[in-house]
Amino acid sequence: MRQRLLTSTLTLLERRPGRRPTTAELADHTHVSIGTVYRYFADMDAIVEELRLAAVHDITATLASGIGRAMDQQPHTAMVTVVETLVSAFESHAPVLRASLEIGDHGFGDAWAEVEGPLLPLARVLPSRLRPDLDDQAIDELVFLTMGATASLCLRIALQRPRDADRTSLIAMAARMLLAAFESPPDSGAG
Repeated sequence: MRQRLLTSTLTLLERRPGRRPTTAELADHTHVSIGTVYRYFADMDAIVEELRLAAVHDITATLASGIGRAMDQQPHTAMVTVVETLVSAFESHAPVLRASLEIGDHGFGDAWAEVEGPLLPLARVLPSRLRPDLDDQAIDELVFLTMGATASLCLRIALQRPRDADRTSLIAMAARMLLAAFESPPDSGAG
């Protein structure tokens, strides 16, 4: 029954993007009593949180696979692979991400930290390869900023892209923007 309620919630979220169903609507859609809903979940926030956790798990696995594919690619192709992978993962979980972003204390920031944590060792590979001149702390700082920028750019492409915007072009532009963060700063000439 628990899984049936989760599946029904997901169906309702997909049918009405940007609108979270009520527990009464869920009960009606699932053809159960409202008491049955409350037997398994305290409220709609708890249901969305469980769906969010499952989405985070899938996004993490998908992104790890994308980073793995990008390891041996040239820098621009590697960054496009990572951005494309994350945009696609966000798109596949769009209804849940939209619903979870509405929850004040369980927003995407928490979810991104859950995705980011296990990927930090992999996320250091490309910056370390592109910037061998940086020490470990500088690499960690670069990874910290670029992972946040990557999440933000990919979320915008996946969830907020204007109808007439070209997805492929946006992904390529995001990849170029992220790669710019890895460039060595020009010599200041001060001396």
